[in-house]
Parts: sequence; structure tokens; C-alpha cells
Amino acid sequence: MPPKRSNPTKKLLFDLVKRLTKSENDQAVISVYVRFAEQLKQYSERSTFECSETYLAEKIKKTLQLSESSHLVSRFEELHRRLQCGEFLKKREAVLFFLLCLGSSQKEQSRSSSTVNITNLSHNATLPQPITSSPQTNDPVSSTLPTLQVTPSALETWRPGGSEMSVSSALRSYVGNVLHTSSDKKSSKMHSTYTSTIASTVLPDPLSYGCRAGQGDSKGGLGTSLHMQSSEAGSGLLMTEANGESVPTEGRNALFPAPSMKSSASERVVLQDLIFSFQGIPGTLLKLDPVSLGFKLDPRFSVSRPIRRVVLRLAELGWLHNRLRRFCEEAESSRSLGLMEKSLVCALREELTEYYRLVAVLQAQALQQQQLLPSADSPLSEEPFHGSAGSGGLTLRSLGVWALEPTERLRCLVAIAETSKNRKGGALASAVHSFLQSGDPVERRTARHLLAAVCKPLYLMLSRWVVDGELEDPYGEFFIAADPQVTGERLWYDKYRVQSDLVPSFVPMAEANKILATGKSINFLREVCQDQTPIHGRDMLRQALDAANVEALFTSDRDGDLGQVMEMAYQEVSRRVLDVLSGPHKFLENLHALRRYLLLGQGDFIRHLMEIINPELCKPASHLYGHNLSGILETAIRATNAQFEDPEILQRLDVRLLELNAGDIGWDVFTLDYHFSGPISTIFVPNASSYLMLFSTLWRAKRSEYVLTGSWKRQTTAMRMLRKLPELAPVLQRTHLLTAEMIHLVQQMQYYMLFEVLECSWHEMLGKLGQAESLDDILKAHMQFLDKTKAGALLDNESKRLAARLRVVHSLVLSLEKIETDLHNHALQELAARNAHENTIEARGDAGEFGTDTAEKQAYEKARADFKKKYVRDVLTKLTILATDYQEQVKNFLLELADHPNNNLQLLSFRLDFNDHYKRREPRLVAPYTYQHRRLSEMGHRVSLTGAASPALNWMTCK
Repeated sequence: MPPKRSNPTKKLLFDLVKRLTKSENDQAVISVYVRFAEQLKQYSERSTFECSETYLAEKIKKTLQLSESSHLVSRFEELHRRLQCGEFLKKREAVLFFLLCLGSSQKEQSRSSSTVNITNLSHNATLPQPITSSPQTNDPVSSTLPTLQVTPSALETWRPGGSEMSVSSALRSYVGNVLHTSSDKKSSKMHSTYTSTIASTVLPDPLSYGCRAGQGDSKGGLGTSLHMQSSEAGSGLLMTEANGESVPTEGRNALFPAPSMKSSASERVVLQDLIFSFQGIPGTLLKLDPVSLGFKLDPRFSVSRPIRRVVLRLAELGWLHNRLRRFCEEAESSRSLGLMEKSLVCALREELTEYYRLVAVLQAQALQQQQLLPSADSPLSEEPFHGSAGSGGLTLRSLGVWALEPTERLRCLVAIAETSKNRKGGALASAVHSFLQSGDPVERRTARHLLAAVCKPLYLMLSRWVVDGELEDPYGEFFIAADPQVTGERLWYDKYRVQSDLVPSFVPMAEANKILATGKSINFLREVCQDQTPIHGRDMLRQALDAANVEALFTSDRDGDLGQVMEMAYQEVSRRVLDVLSGPHKFLENLHALRRYLLLGQGDFIRHLMEIINPELCKPASHLYGHNLSGILETAIRATNAQFEDPEILQRLDVRLLELNAGDIGWDVFTLDYHFSGPISTIFVPNASSYLMLFSTLWRAKRSEYVLTGSWKRQTTAMRMLRKLPELAPVLQRTHLLTAEMIHLVQQMQYYMLFEVLECSWHEMLGKLGQAESLDDILKAHMQFLDKTKAGALLDNESKRLAARLRVVHSLVLSLEKIETDLHNHALQELAARNAHENTIEARGDAGEFGTDTAEKQAYEKARADFKKKYVRDVLTKLTILATDYQEQVKNFLLELADHPNNNLQLLSFRLDFNDHYKRREPRLVAPYTYQHRRLSEMGHRVSLTGAASPALNWMTCK
């Protein structure tokens, strides 16, 4: 029996089945009807349909235009308008989609010439089951119902009343029947339910037409689709799922064939998935990639290319969110996370919190739109920004506008986070500060906000260091590091240092050194000077630092309030250090004492000390005793103006014996020493070795001068006395000339070292000390003084060869002194013997005796001959050899001076040979000091010290 006429939906379905089957048997029609009704009921309970009414209407009109019934387009538009005005259908999209698929099925069936006999269809060929996440229940009724038998001609034409109609006519007739039979509101609900069920289960996906098919996904699930494939034998069909499993069916065509059976996604679902992706949550359409943390479209959904581009572009926001969140999680899980890194993570968390507020607003808008427009669940078209039924709510277009600013900000945050990986302290601040140089204002504002958060711990550590001199850096992030094992005079040099790799890029190195000096000075006063007096203006400085803004630390205005506060702290602490050094600890007094005693500035004391200590120092070094030398030193102090020195300074003055070597005498190991204690040891102790080197060099030169002066005095006094020894005249003359040469060289060198080098450098250092603003300025001026003095005294690395030759000259002076002393003693002995012989002859003559006999006369003549032939000749030979060696060493010394890079030493060579005495003996000294001469020297064409001049030099000499 047919269904009751009171239900228009059931009547519509009954008439449709009857016309498709062309059966006059009402029982068969009722069986098929019941079977379809049961299956459609299951589809209605398990499936949802999502498509756009506008899209479907446009598709139907396009189908009518391409067919032979193009004149029915206006009729369809009128019917569609009447359908929209009516309230009896709630799911008009399902009806339109059903009509569209009917037209599509007719075209597909018309291409096939084969027919399917209804009696040959398998009893198991039923409508495809809806795909759900829950298992389907077995329907006992459907298993016993007969299968639907259909011929291809049934899908090609619609024959109401026995007349053949086209697809367009069928659509028009069907719409008219819908409008006519759906006047009852109670039946409209049933009608919309069935029609939507048919459209969402049996018919093909609307996005499968003209859209690129996606890839299959895992077995089962929401996106599993069915594909219709022809079998190779041509006798049946294979209904294949996306996972590759096939279900065999009979016949060449299905009831509703479709080019693609992929699931479609409505705009509401896409919007909700995008909002989920913004929070890193995977959804129905967008799946999370655990490796890249990005989102990709589920291949089980068919999405057009324009929509795919829009969705993936918006999904970038979720990818950025995931990367930023993972950075924060990895950083927080690290055990070595520093304060500045924690501040960065905290700032990033705050940024994410603000971002979540925006996502919450978007979610609220989406929920509000769903409540106001529950039916706005249209499928996505190829124009993704169309909106939902003109609601003006959240669409892909508005969501894209909302996501613009967060995307830019998160992109900047992710870039900063990636740059900040594996960095700490100042390096981290430098990495964030580099983004302030960007031309993007959004990036600059974001970097400025993060940098202010990162620099807060740095600013606190900096304030504590500048005000109290304390380092609160448990994670080693501050650019100043401390070594707690260093104490005493090395505190200023080694305990605190600047870690250049942790200095922020916005803090110049000069300012970092000032910050280091400020806190170091506070600790120097507290630990070394034992001065606990608070620094002047300390409270005001603390208040100024507390009132200053953290952003002032990395602003470009270095002369702002914070810069002035730092400069004021530096000046106050440095001034306090200088006052303590110059006051109680007498820095300048000790410096002048070093100048007078270790640098031989106190002439009377040095001269007297050398005279009284000479006998002791002539002994072997192993026979010297410190207490004896200390007694001699005290004697020299009491006998000279040194007795008026400050007693505290005199207590620091002492003698010292250097390391003994085999064959050393007292002159080789003796040196004066100066004991340092208290804060001044910071300045002098590191340079104590330099003072010892300078004293040894100057003491050696002073000794040579002392020796030559003694020899000159002996020669002058013995000149008249030794006139009775005429055979000594050549020896004395040669000795006198060689002594004069040595005196000239030694005095000129001593004058150059003591006056031109030492005195000038001393005067320059005093000027710098008067302008010093900190202890570093004092140390720098003192170091420059010592460097210049050592360079002038030939103690630097560039003058090692000169110093070696000068030591040889000093040893030759001592050799001359030894020869001259021996000569003087023998001459006096010879003179005494001759005077005794003459006195004996005279005494005997006065007594009336013969003055001498033949034996005595022969012995006397033999002694005079031996003195003249042996001793005098031997001394003369020694003097000749000594003079030759000395002149050779001086010539080489002058050549070394001429090639020295120091201009002052070059000029010294002219002064030492002012009368061209050595130039006449050495052709190499005649060559002008030109670039060619220097070049020949550097190229290795310079002749050896003992060989002849090169042809090039001889040519220049002759020229």
C-alpha cells in the first residue's frame, strides 16, 4: 500500500521510487520504499550535510544553461525565490543538492550503453552506509528486503504520466511538487530530514566537481570515502574505500555515481579548526605535524586550491604559536636557566597570554555566530570570503584581518626566540637588541618590550655593583666576573674582569671598563685600603638608580640620566681611591723615593755608597752577607742627605742579593731593594722587576763611570811620578787615550739614560698623575713611564742586541781598569826599586865607597831590561788588543743604533761619534742613513761585523 497522502514527504518518495522502477506492482514499490526509508533514517541519524545554498543554486542554473532546457533558468530562479520565502523547509540546501545530483546522474548514465536488469542485481547491493566513528547497527529489516532494480533509461528520463521529460523538466516538476506538497509545517520537518539525508549520504561531494582530489588517509574515520571503479571484466563494479579495501558490487553503474566521494568541510568547521590551530590544537580539517609543529590539511577532505592557500596561510599563526610555546617549555625545563633567560621566557609567556585573549575573542565571535545563525553551515566555495548567508559574522576574510597583527608579532617573537637560543647574559641582551635596528615598527616595539624585560636582572646586578661593589650573579650572566681566590695587591688586576663575550652590544667597551672600575674601586677601598667610610653621595646615587628606567640602559642617548648617574658614581669612587692613596698611604712620597734610590736620583748617596761598598763587592759573591751590606747601607744613609728622608721610607729601603752563579762577584749580585706594603703595593709590586732591571743597568753604568774616573785620577797623579820611567810613556799614552774613549762613551750613555730618557719620562709622568681621575689612570701613567725608561735603557725586546753589546763594553772597561791597576802597581814598584838603587849609590858615595859593583850593576840593568822588554811590551800588547776589541764593539754598537727604529737612539749614534773618530775606521758608518741603506740591511746584504764592506756600500761611500 502507498503511504498516506497526509505525509507529502513520504508521498514524494513513493512516487519517485515508483517512477524509477516502472513497476505497476504496488507491493514491490512498497518494499523498495520501506528499504529506502530505513536506510535514509539511518543516514539522518548518523550524517550531517554541509553545503552552501547559493553555490548549489548557481550549479543548477549552470546545468540548465548547458542543457537543452536553458529557457527554464528564469523559471528555476522564480521557484527558488519562492522556496526561500517559505518557512516549511529548514534544509533547502539538501533539496537543491539532491536535484543537482539527479541531473548529474542522468548525464553519467547517458554515456553508458549497457543496461542493468533489476532482477540481476545482487540482493546485497544497498545504498552506501554513512561513515561514522561508531560501529553501525545491523538492520534486520534491510537484510530481508528486496534490492532496488534500476535501468539506465530510468536515470536518463523522467516519465510522469507516461510522457518522457528532460532533466530540466524533471527538476522543474520536482521543485513544483515540493512547493505544492510541503504546505503542511508538520510534514516539512520530515521532508527536510529525508532530503538532507539523501543529499548527505548517497550523492557525491559538491567539492569533488572541479576540485583537486586529496590523498587518502588512514583506514576508517570521518574522511573515509568511496570511489567507484569499473572492473576489468566489465561485468560488475568495485566500490573502493580510501584505504584501499574494495567491496564488489554487480552491474556496470551505481544508483548515484560520483567522480569523488571525499568529505567536504563547511566554513564553520574550517573557522573552528583555524581557531583551534591558533592554540596549537589539531582539529577535523587541520592536523598537527609533530616534527615541524605546523598544520596541514587532512587529505581525506577535498578543498579547492584558493581555500587551501587561505587556510594554510592562516594556519601559519598556529605554527608560530607552537614554536614559541616549545621554546618556552624547553627553556623552562633547563636547569641552567639564568635570570635573564627566565625574564625572556616570562615576557614571552605574557605575550602568549595576550595572544590567548585574542583567540578567546575570536572563539566567542564564532560561538555567537553559531547561536544566532544555526543554519549558516554552508560548504566552502572557491570564493572563500563570501561569508555565511550575508550574516556579517566571522568569516575567513574577517579572520584573516584579525590574524594579520598577531602573525606579525608572533613572527617577530619566534625570530627573537630562535636568535636567543643557547645565549645568556649580555649575549642574550645583544641578540634581542639587534632587532631594534629593524625598519619594521612592529618588530621594534616588540623587541623593545622584550629587551626591557630581559635587562631588568642586568639592571639590578649593575645597580648593586655600582653602589655596593657586590656581585649577585648566581648564573654567570653579568659581564663582570670575579675570582674569589685572588686577594691582596693582585685584587685590582686579577680578581675582577670584563667578560667581553657577555658585554651587551648597547654598552660600549669604554663604559663597561668604567663600570668595572667603579665596583672594583669600592672593593679595593674595602679590602685593601681597609676603608669602610661610605662613599660621598651613595644614598643619592641609589635613589637615582632606582628612579631611572630600565629602557635607559639600551637607549641611544648615552648622555641621559642613567649615563650621568654612572659617570657620577665612577668619579666619586675614583676620587675617594686617589685621596686614600695620596693621603694616609703616601703614594707620591714612595714614588719619589724610588726615583731617588732605585733610579739613582740621589747622587751623593749613590756615590758614597759605591765608594764604601766597593771593597765588599769585589769579593766573591759567596762571601757576602746581607747584614754586612745592610750596615754599609745605613752608613751611607747617615753620611748623606738621605738621613733627612721620612723614616717610614728609609725602613722600606734595603739591600738584596740576586741568584748566585759560578764565578760571580759582589757587583754581579748586589742590588738595592724597596719593600712595598698596603695599597701602594697594587701599583709597585707588579713592576718591581722593572725597577730591579733599571737599577742593575744604571748601577752598571755608574760603576763603569766610577772605575774610569778612578783610573783617570791615578793616571793624572802618576804622570809626573812616572817620568823617571821613560819606557812607560807609550803605555801610559795608550792607556790614557783608551780611558778617554771609554769615559766619553760611558758618560754620554749615562747622560742619555738619566736625563734624556729618565728625567723626561719622569716629568711627563708627574703631569699625567696630576690629571689622573682614577687608579687606572695612575697605573697607566706609571706603566708608560717604565716602558719608556726601559726602552731608553735598552731593556726592551727591540734593543736586546744593543744591551748585549753595551754589557760587553762595560766588561771591557773593567778589563782596562784591571790592566791599568796592575800597570800602576808595577810602575810604582819599578820606580821604587830604581829610587832605592839611586839612594844606595848616593849613600855609598857619601860614605866614600863605590856606589855599585859590577854584579849589582848587571843585575840592575837586567831588571830594567826585563821591565822594558817583557812587562811593558806585554802590557802594551794587552792594551792594543783591548783597544781593538773595544773599538770593534763600539763600531758595531753604533751600527746597531743607526738601524734602530727608535729615532732617539739613532741620534745617539751621532753624539757618540761626534768627531767622526769611528767613521774613519769603519766605512759602513759613512753610508748615509737612507732608505736604500735600510733596505740593504733588511735584505741581508749587510756585511758581517768582521768582514769587508759590500760593493754597494763601498760605492755609496766613494760617492
